Parts: sequence; C-alpha cells; structure tokens
Amino acid sequence: MKYKALKSIAHNYSHSFVSYTNYVDDGFVIDDLKQIVRKAEGEKICVWRVLEHPQIPQLTQRILRSIEYYKRNLPKFVADMGSDIVAIREFRTEIYLKSNKQMAVEGHIVDGRGRAYVCPVFDF
Repeated sequence: MKYKALKSIAHNYSHSFVSYTNYVDDGFVIDDLKQIVRKAEGEKICVWRVLEHPQIPQLTQRILRSIEYYKRNLPKFVADMGSDIVAIREFRTEIYLKSNKQMAVEGHIVDGRGRAYVCPVFDF
C-alpha cells in the first residue's frame, strides 16, 4: 500500500474543491462556502470525502452536488496520484474563519494505519 502520496492528495483534492474551477449550476462553490463560513463565526465547516458522514445542513444544493461529483471521482484521483482508495480511512476538507477574519482551508486524511495527515491548503 502506498501512503507517501496521501498528503499531496489531501492538499490537491481540497484545493480543487475550493478553487474557482469548481463551477456548478451557474455558480462557484467557493462563493457559497464563503457565505456559510462567515455565518459559522469560527466553527469549522467539514466536507467529508470517504465515509458517509452527514453533511452539515447549511450546505447549499450547489455544494452538495459538487461533493457528490468529487466523491465519485475520488478513487480515480487517488489512483492517478499513486495510491489506492483503500489506504484512506477518513478524508475531509475543513474550511473555517480564523481570528483575523481570514478564511482557512485544510485537507485531513487518516490512513488505514491510523496515521493522520493535515495539509494547509491556503488562507484567503
């Protein structure tokens, strides 16, 4: 099992999700996420990738459609990066407002051995 690529997977996949290339239903997903995060006042918004965790109720239909699209394509993405989807026990993208009012994005993966990988994506 190849675990070396998991940190890169967490970064690249999360970055793609919050980038301006993620355009669904005539709008950018990041614009919806920004509104939700501002209303959350410091609480982390978690978008789950692998396990069937319930998504938070504030997510818009645009975000939910994007999550489903990304989930369907995750096994291929992981394989293209040089690993296997069975190596991932947990995968989430966290978006939150920092104390200085900047928005932060982090990718989190827990592998099959229980090792956690946290990768900051960016602040904006």
